[in-house]
Amino acid sequence: MELIVSGMRDLDLLLGGGFIRDSPVLLLTETGTMGELLPLQILNHRVQNGDYGLIFDLDFPPVRIREWSKSFNWNLQSFENEERLFIVDGFTNLYGQLPTEEKHVVENPRDIVYLDSYLYDLMSLIEEHKNKLFGVLFLSNAFLTKGQQLDKIINLIYKTRITLSQYGLSVFVFNRGMMDEKTLSTLEHAFDYVIELKVTEQEKRFQKYLRVTKSPLINYVSDPVPYEVVPSGISLRTEIIREFEGWKHNAKMMQNGVIDFLGLRMFFIPAEVSPLLFKMLIEKYDYEAGCNLIQSLGEKLANILFKNFANLFKFNNFKDASTIYTRIATLMGLGQFSIQQYNPENGVIRIRIENSPVCTRFKNLGKEMGAFMGGIIQSMVGIYFGPKINCKEVKCIAKGDEYCEYLVTFPPEEKE
Repeated sequence: MELIVSGMRDLDLLLGGGFIRDSPVLLLTETGTMGELLPLQILNHRVQNGDYGLIFDLDFPPVRIREWSKSFNWNLQSFENEERLFIVDGFTNLYGQLPTEEKHVVENPRDIVYLDSYLYDLMSLIEEHKNKLFGVLFLSNAFLTKGQQLDKIINLIYKTRITLSQYGLSVFVFNRGMMDEKTLSTLEHAFDYVIELKVTEQEKRFQKYLRVTKSPLINYVSDPVPYEVVPSGISLRTEIIREFEGWKHNAKMMQNGVIDFLGLRMFFIPAEVSPLLFKMLIEKYDYEAGCNLIQSLGEKLANILFKNFANLFKFNNFKDASTIYTRIATLMGLGQFSIQQYNPENGVIRIRIENSPVCTRFKNLGKEMGAFMGGIIQSMVGIYFGPKINCKEVKCIAKGDEYCEYLVTFPPEEKE
């Protein structure tokens, strides 16, 4: 199995190491993401490192690709001149026969049969570059003629995906707004890699996110990652993921005995300390008062840690942020967190924790001992749904259950 890198260290981390050479990639964009830049940025790196480039473009004038290349200091024009890359113009004739200086032009891009024949004939141009192809296909406008031809369009995509896989790796780019859910689901099933790019708005500020939702490599990361467009192209922010992966395998003391995580100083203590502290509080103040103090401590800790994270990464809804939050909690040794139910419309979230460091110390006590985790969860969810949060531990290892589970409720009108 040959892995090829994208030239973007952060993207390769999310993919699980890179792309398998002959695995097709589905890239889903939406308006405002500037997602079209990503495959061109990768193509620039791949051709620079010996691959042969193909751009098949139905979605915008080829001159725009050359403008992007010049703006981001890519070498696409020089690769064209050296015949290491060629661009197929499928856009110019999409709205009628228009003059063009392009060498490779699709005459009838709205005719699926003609498009199929044209793509088949392309194979003769790339035959000598077998196993070295890196193709980018912008195909959103193929759905302009969907109607009764939708099945033909999907069959064309399937056929092209299979054919190009014999020559190397190709990225098929679609704007998800051009497809219905059924078509989207069909295509996601057909590709080995699926990458999504989205944009959200919070307080008149737009934030772009990239997410690898499918990869054949078992160690890929599916968390949404913020990105921005910089002078060199697209730049991902994977600091928290890199910290997690590094610490997960080898926790090290930093310089001068200081460990920094998300801008906060951290230190390790034995897992027995927390249960001992909680036991002393309960014995001194009775069970109910002690649990209230413990929950308050959890809330204050989470408020410091997770608000710092929310301000840093700008996730504006709990669903996206929770994938990172659960990683942070796991990294801190608070157990294995997972979201079991997420229904903000009805004001319900259900969170499970396995191997809680506190509750496992009080196994079979007969009472809930997860107030500290409850405080953490209440504060964590409250960042996004406001202060009217109620967090109740409905299952607890200390009570004899296999795991701890928390039911978080809030008024349905409290929207994210």
